[in-house]
Amino acid sequence: MNTAYSIEDFLEVKSAGGANFSHDGTRVVYLSNVTGTSQIFLVSVDDEDPEQLTDFQDPVSFVQFSPTEDVLIFGKAEGGNERTQFYLLDLDTRQVTDITARPGVRHDFGAWAPDGTSICFASNERNGKDFDVYVMNIATFKKRRIFDDGGWYVAEGFSPQATYVAARKKHSAANTDIYLYNLKTDNVEYITPHDGNVFYANLLWLPDESAFFLVQDQDREFKGLARYSLAERRFQHVLTPDWDVEDAVIDRAGKNIAVIVNEEGYERMMIYDTSGFEVHSCHLPTGNIYRARFSENGLQIVFSLGDSCRTSDIWILVLQTGESHQLTHSHQDVPPETMVDPELIHFISFDGLSVPAFVYRPKGVRQGMKTPVIINIHGGPEEQYQPIYQPVIQYLVHNGYAVIAPNVRGSSGYGKSYMALDNVEKRLDSVKDIVALRDYIADMPDMDAAKIALYGASYGGFMVLACMAFYPRLWAAGVDIVGIVNFVTFLENTALYRRALREAEYGSLEKDRGFLEKISPIHSIENIKAPLLLIHGVNDPRVPISEAEQVVARLKEIGRYVELLVYPDEGHGITKLQNKLDAYPKAIEFLDKALA
Repeated sequence: MNTAYSIEDFLEVKSAGGANFSHDGTRVVYLSNVTGTSQIFLVSVDDEDPEQLTDFQDPVSFVQFSPTEDVLIFGKAEGGNERTQFYLLDLDTRQVTDITARPGVRHDFGAWAPDGTSICFASNERNGKDFDVYVMNIATFKKRRIFDDGGWYVAEGFSPQATYVAARKKHSAANTDIYLYNLKTDNVEYITPHDGNVFYANLLWLPDESAFFLVQDQDREFKGLARYSLAERRFQHVLTPDWDVEDAVIDRAGKNIAVIVNEEGYERMMIYDTSGFEVHSCHLPTGNIYRARFSENGLQIVFSLGDSCRTSDIWILVLQTGESHQLTHSHQDVPPETMVDPELIHFISFDGLSVPAFVYRPKGVRQGMKTPVIINIHGGPEEQYQPIYQPVIQYLVHNGYAVIAPNVRGSSGYGKSYMALDNVEKRLDSVKDIVALRDYIADMPDMDAAKIALYGASYGGFMVLACMAFYPRLWAAGVDIVGIVNFVTFLENTALYRRALREAEYGSLEKDRGFLEKISPIHSIENIKAPLLLIHGVNDPRVPISEAEQVVARLKEIGRYVELLVYPDEGHGITKLQNKLDAYPKAIEFLDKALA
C-alpha cells in the first residue's frame, strides 16, 4: 500500500516533557528529543523560543531547578546502562559538574531541600544490591547515608522545614512502606504498618509539618489520597475516586493540590484546595495530562499534554484565571488528522474476565476487506497501555494494519485485585488472555485472524515468546524487543538490585525454580513455527542480551526463521533516534513480509 508518510516521518516526530519552574517562576526547564536524544531546554514563560542547554550523546533522564537559585540538577547514564550520575549546571557560568562521579553506581534522584542547600537521593553504592537513601550538601558534595537496612528505598523528599526526609521502601510493585528520618534527632519513624499488599507513595506536606497527604490504597481497590496527622498518627481518606490517583503535587503554601487520575488509561487533572477539597474551575485542554508541577509561588502549574495523535508538549495553567496555554510546539510533520484515535473495547477471556483493549483501525478500508492485525503487548507486567502518541503503532495503522493493545490481567490501572491476577502460579493466565483476544478477533468482520502478528517489549516480549511457543499455530509472526525467554536465567543475570522485586512478581529461584522453568518459553521454543524478529541492547541491565541469544541459538539450530538486531549503545529498549531509524524500519519490513 502506498502511503503519504514513511516510518521515518513518524519516528521524527518530537516531544517535550519533564518540566518545572525556575525559583522566580519566569522560566521553565524541560526535556526534548529534538536532537535525537532527550536533552535539556530552557524557555521563558512569555517566550516560545527555547534555548538548548545540553547536547550529549546519551539521553538526559531528568532535570530540576534549584528552589532558590539559577542552578539545575540533572541525571544521565551511558549507553542505556541505567547507572545514572548527577550533574549540576550553573546557568550563569554554564559550567557542568559531576557531583556523584561513581559510574559503576546507579543513583535515583529524590528532591531538593526547600532552602536549596541539599538534595536527597537513593543509590546502590554500598553493595550494588540495596538502595540506601542519602542526603548530600550541594556546596561540598559531602553526603551521609540515612537509610541502609537493606532493600530498595526511594527518597521521597524533604519536609517543608527540612525536619524530615521521607523514604519509601519497595517490597513489590503493589506493596510499599513509608519511613520518616528526623534530621535533627536521627530518629526513624515507621508510619505505615499494614497487612497484605498496600501501596503508599508521594508525600505532600503542609507547611507547618503537622500533616501530609499521600497516595495510597489502604482498604481500597484503587489509589486515593489520604491525610496523615503526625500528632494523631493516623490516616484519613480525603479523595477516593473510582480510578487510580496517578500523581499528585502540592504548592509550597499548602493551599492547593493538583491531582491526576487515570481513568481507564486516560489521564485527567483536577485542582483542589486542601481545606475542603473543593475543585477549582479551570479550562484545561483535551488530552492526557502528565507530571504537573507548581511554581514556587503556587500561582502557575506546568504540565505535559498529548494524546494518540498529538505528541507531548508543555503547557502552563494560571490558577488565578483558570486559563492554560501551550508553551512548547514540538516538531510534528505528520499531521494529527492523519493518525487514528483508538477505540476502547472489552473482550471476555477464558475464565469470564473482562479485559480492556485499545483498537486502532486503519482509515479507508473497503467494505468487506479484512485487515492484518498486530497485537501490541505492553511491558511491566505491572504497566498499562495508554492512548498516547506511539510512532510505530501509528505508522502500522497508516500502512493498513489494525493494531490492538490489550491491558491483560496483571496490568495496573484497574485495581490491585486485577493487577494480582497474574502473580506467580497464575503467570500463564495472562497468555491465555491473548489467546482469547485472538478468538475475539476471529469474530470481527474487518480483521483477518489468519494474519495476526505479536509485538511486545520487555515483559511484553516474554508474552510474545510465550504465545508463540505455547500456542504456535495461532500467529503469523512475532517481534520481541528486550524480552524474557527463561525466567531462571533472567533472574540469575538481571542486575543484582532488581532480583528481589522481580521474584516478588514472578516467583523465587529458591522456592519456585521448577515452576519458573515450566513457564519459560525457552523449554518449548522448538514449537515456534512463525518467523520471529528480536531487538536487544547490549547494555540492558534488566533483561540481559543473553535472553535473546538463547532464542536465536535454539531456533537456528532447528532451522526456524529468526533474526536478531543488536545495538551496542542501548540498554532496555531503543532510545536514540539513529538506532530507531535503523531498528523500526527493519521491523516494519519484517512484518510486511510475514503478513503479506
